[in-house]
Amino acid sequence: MLRAMPLFLLTCIITVSCSPRYVIDHSRPTRPVDLPKDDAAHYSAQTEWWYYTGHLRADDGAEYGFEVTFFKHLTSEDRVPGCLLNIPAHWIKEVGMLGHFAVTDLEKKKFKAVQINNIARRWKADPDRLNVCINGWSLVGNGGSYLLKASMCGYAVDLKLTPAKPAALNGPGGILGKGVGANYYYSYTNMNVEGTMKAGGKKKTVTGKAWMDHEYGTMGLLTSQIGWDWFSFQMDNNTELMLYLIKDTQRVAAQSGGSFVGVDGKTTWLALTDFNITVTNTWTSPRTKAVYPSEWTITVKPLNLRLQVKPVMADQELTLIPVTYWEGAVIVEGIAGGKPVAGKGYIELVGYDKKRSFDSFR
Repeated sequence: MLRAMPLFLLTCIITVSCSPRYVIDHSRPTRPVDLPKDDAAHYSAQTEWWYYTGHLRADDGAEYGFEVTFFKHLTSEDRVPGCLLNIPAHWIKEVGMLGHFAVTDLEKKKFKAVQINNIARRWKADPDRLNVCINGWSLVGNGGSYLLKASMCGYAVDLKLTPAKPAALNGPGGILGKGVGANYYYSYTNMNVEGTMKAGGKKKTVTGKAWMDHEYGTMGLLTSQIGWDWFSFQMDNNTELMLYLIKDTQRVAAQSGGSFVGVDGKTTWLALTDFNITVTNTWTSPRTKAVYPSEWTITVKPLNLRLQVKPVMADQELTLIPVTYWEGAVIVEGIAGGKPVAGKGYIELVGYDKKRSFDSFR
């Protein structure tokens, strides 16, 4: 018996050392979002992202759209992809992070995007305060504002974003069911932006408007769900609209919905039956051959709202790994409550490139 004790102890040490550091919480959320505390990283959430899009105008009159997103994923329940052996992914990396940075240069009619990860790079996602970084890209909470930095060859942003309205909680208490279970999801739909944009080797002072989404949880989609269309609009009557369609293999899923933020900052939830989105044009990617919606007519019955939406340029496709998607700046015009309305926005289209969709790595 005593001879077996060292072997037993060694087995216990190996088992403990190989256990995942983070335990993913699969229970349905019940605690409401608590801000600014919940701006920070969550290490019980399997997947989390901080997403910023916006429209900038430089001091020389040039206009830009931008996207900066940080993704965090706990690998506690994953396996190493492409490996014949059933190796737990957390043995290799316990926390995987990606960053996406894209710029739509309206002056040059140019779109460029890049991805960064935390493999062999400095990174942080602080659980106590908003402080997320991968190498030189960063997102930091700053006393009610947010400091955002990202760079790639030809472009860089260094921005301060300040909410002009309270956070919009998407779902009761910021808890929203979209697939398997529910996630936390809130947005700052109207943020004032100031800072600098480096374009073509020249640093420019910029101002503008931005939108922020923060979502975290298990992010589980049903097996039949293959992607989504997500719409965000900031209109010149000081209101904002967010809509999303979760795409099933056969239809739009019933969990689809949206929210409307009024002039007073009050958020109104919208069900799928409250709105209609009609695709009026498409664009085919010359790289992936994916066919994306490219123009839309949107009606929201409870708001007496009708919008025509089109991209500022057709090609705003991010051909990244593991998922290719279209994420682009758009312009909006229409009628709201019988009065003309115009605005700008961003649209995200996921699941159209079948070679790099969710189905390709499920």
